[in-house]
Formats: sequence, structure tokens, C-alpha cells
Amino acid sequence: MKKSLSLMLALVLCIGALLIPAGAADVNGNGKLQFNKDGSFRILQISDIQDGPALHPIVKDFIRDAVKEADPDLVVLTGDNIGGPSCGIGVEAIDTPFVKIAIDKYMSIFEEAGVPVAMVFGNHDDQNIAVSKEEQMEMYQSYSCFIGNDDNSELYGCGTYNLPIYSSDGSKIAYNLWMIDSNAFDEVNGGYDYVHQDQLDWYVKTSNELKAQNGGNPVPSMMFQHIIVPEIYDALNEVPAGTEGAVERDGKYYVLNPENTVSGELNEAPCPSKTNSGQFETLIQQDDVVAMFFGHDHVNTFRVNYKGIDLVNTPGVTFNSYGNDCRGARIIDINENDTSYNTSIIFYKELYKGDEAAEQRFIAFGSENEFLDRVSAFFKYLFLKAVSIISL
Repeated sequence: MKKSLSLMLALVLCIGALLIPAGAADVNGNGKLQFNKDGSFRILQISDIQDGPALHPIVKDFIRDAVKEADPDLVVLTGDNIGGPSCGIGVEAIDTPFVKIAIDKYMSIFEEAGVPVAMVFGNHDDQNIAVSKEEQMEMYQSYSCFIGNDDNSELYGCGTYNLPIYSSDGSKIAYNLWMIDSNAFDEVNGGYDYVHQDQLDWYVKTSNELKAQNGGNPVPSMMFQHIIVPEIYDALNEVPAGTEGAVERDGKYYVLNPENTVSGELNEAPCPSKTNSGQFETLIQQDDVVAMFFGHDHVNTFRVNYKGIDLVNTPGVTFNSYGNDCRGARIIDINENDTSYNTSIIFYKELYKGDEAAEQRFIAFGSENEFLDRVSAFFKYLFLKAVSIISL
């Protein structure tokens, strides 16, 4: 009986997946990213959606409203875009349509908005499901707004590539965006995985090619990946146990270093790989990366500088996993004639400030809140929404 129900569910989901709109016309125009006429370019980084086919409506609404608020030239998803355990049971016939629907829940927003999208994978995207990252990449590529790819299928992982941004007149590459698969779990040493040597070799080769095209000068770049580099702990201050605001990792305690902290908060211990593959030192040698942007640690919002490279953590938007008042998406503004950049976070609570229904909704669906507070907020939210609908 259970087997029959599973087959029926898979059939229904397959039909549902086929009914998903194919999307609008190609939004990429000439197929390349380009600075605006005023030399500006805006990126909206969204991290850790980490949900399934029944994406929380609060997240879907926030993503849609954040895109409207930011009006970006590019959206970058930095991993755990779906939550594998929320997308199936390890049976391909069931998991595939689940994953397809889960991805469509947010990709359809970007397709409708007509904004290009790039993506890297996180450690949860293919966890405990029978849908590989390569298969997911093909799903993303079915959207006309998606401009990501798997540059070299022989590289470790999936979805390591770069996206050049051309000058406002289109004559040259003025900036570069590295999209790196930081992989999932380290089956040898335990813990999280890392960027492997063949990926680093590819980066060096491509970086040198860009440098040669740029008259021998490194092309200013940013790097996006899910899992932060181990050097983050060299950039923090180690403090005694009991220090206010300190986070703990492996029996040691850390706070932000005020001398290199540009902005943001450290609310949990960063979780890099146990293995240092030399990625950060390779970046220093190539001298092209201005900043690295990460997700993974849902409640960290810091921007710290270490050895001339900014390490920037963007909070998650998920309500299917842990979070706090920092839930939000990051705006990154760059200019074709300047290696400096500006960044800020669109926090959920700031975007909906003054909207009592939205505020109650945040409390109701935030798993970090007390149960009775969530129940009370949920009914307040329903009441306020009903009043709003009646008053229309």
C-alpha cells in the first residue's frame, strides 16, 4: 500500500513539475554581464534558503520584495539553496520532481523579475537525496535568467566557474566574479569539505589568462562560495572564556577584531573545513580578489579584512532552519573604475518595519522564538491579514 502511494505521489509531482512555466524571454541580451552607463553594477547575494518544495511563503515573499528593493543587476545564490533532506527520501522518482519544484519556488521569482542569476552549491543541496548537483545544475540551466555553468566537469565538485563583467562600453573585461563550489562534507578527515587542488589550479590558470588580457594587470575580482575559509580564525581575536559576546570553537573563544572589522556581527562560531587546502594563500598570490563572500553560518553578518582581502559573511534567509533577527540579503555595489565597493544588508525586520502583520509573521515562523510567543504571533498575524483583506 505504501509503495502504491509513493508511486502515485511521484506521478502527481512529475505532472506538476511539467506544468511549471518555462519562463520569459532571455534576459541576458548579448549574453554577458556589463557595467551600467554610469559605471555601476549591483549584486544581490541571497544565501541559505535551505527549504523544499513547500518553500515557506514568508521566505518567498521576502526574496521577491528584496529583489524589488535592491533592483540588482545580478543575483548570486551562495549555497544551501535547497535543503536536501526537505526534498525527498533518497528515491530518484520521488526526489527529482521534489527538487525541481523546490528550485522553481525561487527561480521563478528571478525569471519574472528579469534579473540574471548565478549560483554555487552548499553542503545541503544534494544531502540525503537521489539528485546530484550535476542534475540540479541542469535544472537551473532550464531558466533563461540563469547564467551559471559547470566550467569544467572534470573538476572536483560541480559549479566552479567565473563570470566576467564587461566595461560600460563593452570593450573589455573590467571586473570578474569567481563562483566556487566549496563542496559538502570531507569523507576523509571529517567535518566540512574544502576547495580542492584541481579547482585551485583552474582558478590560477583562468586568473592568469584574464591578467594577460588586461595588459599584465590582475582583473579586480570577487569570489563567492558557501563555506568560509579557515583563515577566518586568524582574522578574529582569541579571548578568555566568559568574554562577553565570544563564540566558542574547539575549546577556544573568539570575538571580532575591532582593528580589521568593517561592519557586522559575529553571532556564531564560523564553520570552515578542518583541512586548509591553501585556497586563501593562493588568492593572495594571484592578487586579484578584493573580497570573498560566504553563507553557511546563518547568523553572522561580518565584514572583516585579512591580509588585504575582505571576508564577508551573509546571513541566511531560511525559516526552515535556524536563524535570528539578522535574516536578510546582501547588496554589493561595485564600480568599473574603482576596486573599492559598498555593501549593506536588507534585513527582513528593516524591510518590513512598521508593517505589524509582517512583524508578527516573523515571530510566528522563527524557530528561535518561544513556542507560546510563536502561537500568539501566528494568530495576531492571521487577524491582521484578515483585517487588511476586509478593508480593501
